[in-house]
Amino acid sequence: MSSDYGPGSTTVLPVSDLHVEPLSDALKGRKIDIVVSGSIGAVESVRFVRALRRLGANIEAYLTAGGAQFVTPLALSWATASETRTAFSGEASHIASADACVIAPASANLIGKIANGITDTPASALVASHLGQGKPVLLLPNMHLSLAEAPAVSANLRRLSEFGVRLLKARTEEGKNKFPAPNTLADQVAHVINHAMGKTPAVLVTMGTTRGYIDDVRYVSNYSSGALGSAIVEELYRYGAVTDVVCGPCPIKPRAFSLLTEVETNEQMHAAAQAAVAERGAQAAIFAASVLDYVPKQRIPGKIRSNQNSLTIECEPTPKIIGTVTPTGPVKVGFKLEAALNMIRACEIADEYIRKYGLSAIIINDLAEVDSQHHRAWMFEAQDVTRSPGTPLRIDGKRPLAAQIARHVRERMT
Repeated sequence: MSSDYGPGSTTVLPVSDLHVEPLSDALKGRKIDIVVSGSIGAVESVRFVRALRRLGANIEAYLTAGGAQFVTPLALSWATASETRTAFSGEASHIASADACVIAPASANLIGKIANGITDTPASALVASHLGQGKPVLLLPNMHLSLAEAPAVSANLRRLSEFGVRLLKARTEEGKNKFPAPNTLADQVAHVINHAMGKTPAVLVTMGTTRGYIDDVRYVSNYSSGALGSAIVEELYRYGAVTDVVCGPCPIKPRAFSLLTEVETNEQMHAAAQAAVAERGAQAAIFAASVLDYVPKQRIPGKIRSNQNSLTIECEPTPKIIGTVTPTGPVKVGFKLEAALNMIRACEIADEYIRKYGLSAIIINDLAEVDSQHHRAWMFEAQDVTRSPGTPLRIDGKRPLAAQIARHVRERMT
């Protein structure tokens, strides 16, 4: 009997229902225990676990009796692709063997047990074991604010912080600490775990565009969606970097970051970028913003009347932000967009810009290959000694490009 599958076969193999589409390698090789306790936020735990797996994590779930009132062991087993723990076992599964533990959602009841060393359930015993081994423990308080602010619960949260438990950011709304969007929480978890487990840099990222004002209501600008800049920020954040984002006007902004400063003009972006280096010590800089090369020479107060036969606007060149802002570390990445680009011209640009601005890498794009859906680029990395570009890497897609930039930052910083 012959098989439809095998070498040379054109048949598409079925994908397991337990499979998740990878988004990032930020948690690749990490094993994480997830504790789900009694809160309505538990209904988001399935999507949260899947989001963590998309970042490469291996997950084992522990479900409390309270949590089981909102989500079933079967659903969590499907989400994790492994057995869900609900009771003590002879294999002592409550003894921590994973890299970290995340309690999401965390009820007031479970918080009280952990803070006071009560280990009468597999979940509370597991957390105690993680703390006893000095492993990262992350906790998302998920309850009505009147409970979170109750004296005993507040005292328990303070005590857990003293134990080294890291509190995750809930979404405060309608008088409650609610479960955040699952993918946003997954990014936050990746950031905290990777930051705790290794030396991570402070990275300046400029993104979006800038505006040059004609009068108080009109301006010239160029189009930048912010999609690539956001992808870069989110990937660096997942890997534990402290992301210092200077964001010009754009419709898409990163969902996870350390600090975000919104600006409009070239001058404001320049000042904010300088502050990120001089005041906050950014060790790496990614200049992904689509900054105006020319701006109106004069901003006319008020509004120019619309009954004129013609309007002439005199523009002047702007100072290059990338030329005057230099991080304290060895990573400085620039971007260049050209029209009708060929490989010879791309190499010439890479060599010129790497030498001129002291770049560790440059990403060069052809206008014909960049739109809201697609992004193809050449990435040139500088050689350590000559500062000339090495063999370029052809990258197709915003997410793959963001991943390569994050890899460049990690390798150069270590």
